[in-house]
Amino acid sequence: MLQRSRNAVTAGESEFDLINLNEQWYSLFYSAGLVTPILDIDPDFELDPQVIEYAYATRWNSDIGYSTADGELYGLPINGNIQLLFYRTDLFEEAGLDAPVTWDDVEAAAQVLHDPPTRVGLVTRTAPTDWEFQSYLRGFGASVIEVDESGTWRVGIADPEGVAALERYIKLNRDYGPGNFASVSQAEALSLMQSGRAAMAHVVGAAAPNFENPEQSIVQGLVGATIVPGPTADTRSTMSGIWVMGIPQNLPDARKQAALDFMRWALTEEAQTLYARAGAIPVRQDVYEALGQEDGFRWMQAMADSTPFIQAQPRVAEAPQIIQAFAEQVAAALLGQVTPEEALQTAAQDIHRIMADGGYDLAPLD
Repeated sequence: MLQRSRNAVTAGESEFDLINLNEQWYSLFYSAGLVTPILDIDPDFELDPQVIEYAYATRWNSDIGYSTADGELYGLPINGNIQLLFYRTDLFEEAGLDAPVTWDDVEAAAQVLHDPPTRVGLVTRTAPTDWEFQSYLRGFGASVIEVDESGTWRVGIADPEGVAALERYIKLNRDYGPGNFASVSQAEALSLMQSGRAAMAHVVGAAAPNFENPEQSIVQGLVGATIVPGPTADTRSTMSGIWVMGIPQNLPDARKQAALDFMRWALTEEAQTLYARAGAIPVRQDVYEALGQEDGFRWMQAMADSTPFIQAQPRVAEAPQIIQAFAEQVAAALLGQVTPEEALQTAAQDIHRIMADGGYDLAPLD
């Protein structure tokens, strides 16, 4: 899909009126001007404030080469993937437990509900390790990379806060996860929850329909959802994993306008409601809040509640290499092959080298 999108925007004229770009790709297209700024097509366009921008994945600030609140509008979101914490409401009620807010709450609940081999206290996708771990990292106050207003980049993954995040991530998964806690795929995580063999699951919000499908799940109606916890209620973090629609730069004006007309319609409340009822993940706050009051969609209220806590993954051209660099080290730490400090120091050095090779203005490693 990435290759076809690249081919389309660099051809004489794109075969597609719209291309879908995931979070790790869009910087390539925004920074190179391969998609058309929305206001170049319609100077009067205003993004509906109910459309969630997912840490400004819609925008690009060419001065610092990153997405910022004051960046130019380049793309519009179409798939609003973030993470949630799912939990068994019946088990929590029987044990007199409230929905977890902090990681301490998660551990306290897991201590009560962890009963192997019948049931694990918590399951997290750990194959790969990168996405879910980043919510711990950001919650504890560290980040993989960050850029300041001058355009200087800093690698922060090995900060003390990052080490604390990895230590908690390892402890919760090792002590309360399944036997293969270090190699759990998303399919395995969902299966454990659907079959009643997990009390909590930290997975993508889009997993919710799997738990409500009576043909796939024995816990239909017994799974609640909440914001991904953090060290405190105020430091909860959920990672964005979205897709945005972009309009290729190599289209005649009429096709660009038609594409924007479609995007404008696709983001209306009516269209997004139908989209959600068909099983997709909407991008409007009002749709989440409205559907979150209905049986079968109550998990959407947790999506609405999560909006203030959305954090961005690395959004630079080198993101795939950066993510691989730290994911490999986190996996090694999870297996006990290296300490959390060693894992993140190695990851930081590798990421710093990747960024240096990319020509970024970099602060030295601490």
